[in-house]
Amino acid sequence: MKFLLTLSVCIICCVASNAQTRSFTIPRAATVDTGEAQDEWNAILQESDEEVADEHQNPDQLNILKQDLLESLHSEFNKASTLRDAVDTPYLWKGLQAQGYNGSVPNDNDIAVSAGYLISVMNTNLFSYDLTADTSLGIITLQALSTPLNNTHSKYDPKAIYDPDQNKFIVVFLSGFSSSASDIIVAFSQTENPGGTWNLYSLPGNPLGDSLWSDYPSVALTNKELFITVNHLADNESWQTGWRRSVIWQVNKFDGFTGDSLHAQLHYDINYNSDGIRNLCPVKGGSHLYGADMYFMSQRNLDISNDTFFLVHITDTMNAALQELTVKPVVSDVCYFVPINAKQPSVNDLATNDSRVLGAFYENDRIQFVGNTTDTLTATASFYHGVMKDVATWPAIQLHTISDDTICYGYPNIAYAGTGSSDHHAIIGMLRSSEDLFPGYSAIVTDGEGSYSAEKNIKDGLSYHSAINGVQRWGDYTGAQRDYLLPGVIWVNGSYGLTNHKMSTWVSQLAIMPPPAGVPVVNNNIPQFSLYPNPSVQNLNIQFQAHDYAVCNFEIYDMGGKMIKLLMNEKISPGNNHFSFSTNPLPAGEYVLRISSYSKLIAAQKFIRQ
Repeated sequence: MKFLLTLSVCIICCVASNAQTRSFTIPRAATVDTGEAQDEWNAILQESDEEVADEHQNPDQLNILKQDLLESLHSEFNKASTLRDAVDTPYLWKGLQAQGYNGSVPNDNDIAVSAGYLISVMNTNLFSYDLTADTSLGIITLQALSTPLNNTHSKYDPKAIYDPDQNKFIVVFLSGFSSSASDIIVAFSQTENPGGTWNLYSLPGNPLGDSLWSDYPSVALTNKELFITVNHLADNESWQTGWRRSVIWQVNKFDGFTGDSLHAQLHYDINYNSDGIRNLCPVKGGSHLYGADMYFMSQRNLDISNDTFFLVHITDTMNAALQELTVKPVVSDVCYFVPINAKQPSVNDLATNDSRVLGAFYENDRIQFVGNTTDTLTATASFYHGVMKDVATWPAIQLHTISDDTICYGYPNIAYAGTGSSDHHAIIGMLRSSEDLFPGYSAIVTDGEGSYSAEKNIKDGLSYHSAINGVQRWGDYTGAQRDYLLPGVIWVNGSYGLTNHKMSTWVSQLAIMPPPAGVPVVNNNIPQFSLYPNPSVQNLNIQFQAHDYAVCNFEIYDMGGKMIKLLMNEKISPGNNHFSFSTNPLPAGEYVLRISSYSKLIAAQKFIRQ
């Protein structure tokens, strides 16, 4: 049974913030040709508990809050719920395998898509795909992408964004876990092709020289500028006590695309009533890029429950004479909650971190946004979807909690799927799991007016997730972007569990309408398989599910349809299966692996032999 919790609101007036600013000029540090950059070592350093040293590394205090919430459930927090199924489920147009598990935790997925190319990022690499040729351009590590910088520190937390005005890409990621090592690396593509040359810049992760380092970036674009938000954390302190501020970098994007010195403005000491505002989520444009103003969403993400969201507004371009940063609290009479951890078919739960805003877009004088929360009626990890109307004048929020009585949700993201000024449709992608359901990825449609579709399974998990000790990190964020050429269509990426209990990344194209004639509908009844690493140098691993016993051929074909090799003819069993082989006998090039039974195709997927 699906539920909605509807939250009504009141608001408080806008106030000017005492935020400070500082200007920077950052010279281009280097260029890199991704077709030539190599990282033969792929060095990944994990902490003793095998996860990156980010702000969620030691969640003891957060877990206490989650436990306190669990102990208070079924009491004063319970609210009436209503059914959902009022909107058609999203249509699945296309799906493709992106990155497999590469030894890093968590996945941290994000996506950027042009008319001809796609970028999918995760810790700690970037996957590119040529949509026109329907072929992979390969995977490059963040270390290889930044090789010309001679930066030997850990690379992590990648974000990707596409600029539809300039028809180019931007990738932002972090380096280093201390004030002496922290950098924000920003890469601007010189062309639409992500397999070409990029301009590289290194913003200081400790720009004010006060023993703080940058963590957890978020990005958005206007028609003139790039905005990057990060948290500043103190050296050698836990994230609960080590947070000092969240800051905003406002950057002239044309400098980055042309390779000139990067002009930037830093906004810091952003607060309300002397309390710092944490985790600023920049609000992206819905149908297109807006400007010159930029909005940001935040709230009190470390409270068991709270009733306040913050709308932060920067007026005008950087260093403009009348530029102003204001903060407007929007208060509801029903709270959002710290998200309790998600369940999976294993002894260890899945981490949901906190209730920060994870994704937001602006369209039709509205901001729609999403984040993690708890359904206090069903006691399940869930997510909220907020609609802020009348943003420019007197904003008010209607907030809904999307939940299920057994399924747990986490890490939603949202993209605009409307087709006009009166259309507020959006598609929300999210991770999902339960005690009887392996971690996978799903999506729903909202009309932006309080109605929602049933859940659409995008990618089912093949097994439970187990990569570190204790509570598992299945991803800190997921990706969602509008298809700028096809109204009503978006692209998403997220994580799903592999048979080896690690997480892999899957990319999908979703829409609010069926695919046009000539575009085949994805048949979810055909077993999909995970093929990695792709491109392959020596060995290829294939994980797939079978519904029945079958005698199968495992065959390699060239791109002209000629069979190169029958690798094996063997009986497979229902459930999860794993197959691997060496690619050493193959010349470099593109191939197709086919799994068939008595001439009936079960599954097929391209791979690259480097």
